[in-house]
Amino acid sequence: MKEPIDLETKLRDKIVTQYPALDKTDIPKSYVIKSIDYRTNEIEEYHVIFWHRLLRGLYQEPLEVECELHNYNLEQKAYVETAAFRRTQEKNRWEVSGIDEVLASEIKTGKIKPLRINWKYLIRLPSGGIVECGTKDRTTVFHIALVIRPDNGEKNHNKEAKKFVDLVLNEANRVRRQLFNPTKEFEKQDGIRSYLLFNIYLSNYRSAETMLGIAEPQETVLLEELLRYDARTSDLWDEEKRKHIEKHMLTCGMFYCSAITYFIMALEGFVNVVYHAFLNKKFRDKDFRTEQRFDLEQKIMFMPALCNGFNENSVLPSTILPEFKMLKNYRNSLFHSKVEDSLQSLCFVDGGFLYTYDMDAHKDRFLPSYKIKLTVKDVIEVKSKVDEIVDSILKSMDKNTRMLTENFILKKTSIPFTVLEAGEIVLGGIKQA
Repeated sequence: MKEPIDLETKLRDKIVTQYPALDKTDIPKSYVIKSIDYRTNEIEEYHVIFWHRLLRGLYQEPLEVECELHNYNLEQKAYVETAAFRRTQEKNRWEVSGIDEVLASEIKTGKIKPLRINWKYLIRLPSGGIVECGTKDRTTVFHIALVIRPDNGEKNHNKEAKKFVDLVLNEANRVRRQLFNPTKEFEKQDGIRSYLLFNIYLSNYRSAETMLGIAEPQETVLLEELLRYDARTSDLWDEEKRKHIEKHMLTCGMFYCSAITYFIMALEGFVNVVYHAFLNKKFRDKDFRTEQRFDLEQKIMFMPALCNGFNENSVLPSTILPEFKMLKNYRNSLFHSKVEDSLQSLCFVDGGFLYTYDMDAHKDRFLPSYKIKLTVKDVIEVKSKVDEIVDSILKSMDKNTRMLTENFILKKTSIPFTVLEAGEIVLGGIKQA
């Protein structure tokens, strides 16, 4: 019986045999690189860490690692240099050139610790050319490029480079589910773990402020266009003019409405991030299902009881929930677009005359349902209510929790979190007392 063939090993051996990695002694003294514009979309489908693992599995450690050297001087400000560390034949031994003896000594003694920011492999093509596989922009971008040397230019290396890309992508497609599964890997990591949340609260709040800033002049333009023709005259019977009137009748108020929507979304984002940061560990159990069990109103109501870091027996002001309910009802009318919320007017015929009854004019509403009637004052009122709710939540926190919330949730574009070994989530990576 013939021996079974290990196709996986065969493919990997084929890549390494036909396209071996260069040793540091074979690195050209001077060269430039030219990106290989071939199957780039497929290459970009994989994360940089995936390519790092794939190439390390084929060629072991990178041939060259670019590092930052942070040097601190008491008399001067900190300054940063970069240096290239090249792999040697000895395991975990690297050599670096282009730095002075003092700096080299400080690295050797551990006074300066190199911070790895990029890596690269140089691969030999069968045609004699060289391909560079590496990263740039602090390991955020992976590239495959052709090495151009002054002595031989590109020659006929492009064809071989494309064959190399084909083989490497074949291997990538084969092992794509094995090398990198970010969510599962993060959950299974031992020890302390860190992650960033995009600050949806601050994003929406800044968007609301920006929209508020441009709303009045933009709404003026829309209104001027609406009033270009008079619907009370024969303009109404001109098809083109009528279409123009109807178009702007439906769009007027959209900047005010957008600003209001962003402020309300900001409030919801704030509450959800506070829960993520401070929810008591015993309530993080999947069976408790805080996200599914409580709506936003209930989250605000029970926040001091369910979250850590709130003053003992703290209760939010009694005015907060009614304020929030007004915002919630208006948000629901916008997002759910129910027919009853869109009721604009009732029509009556009396004595042969047609009368319309404006629902907004004769009904007590927090904000008009018809967005053309919104004003900048309405937006400012919503903003003040959102600010009041956020401020009330901050005042119910203890000093340390409020400081963390103000420093990170209210200010940072990305919010850092740390998961401690015991499973506790800590905002900003600082262990709370």
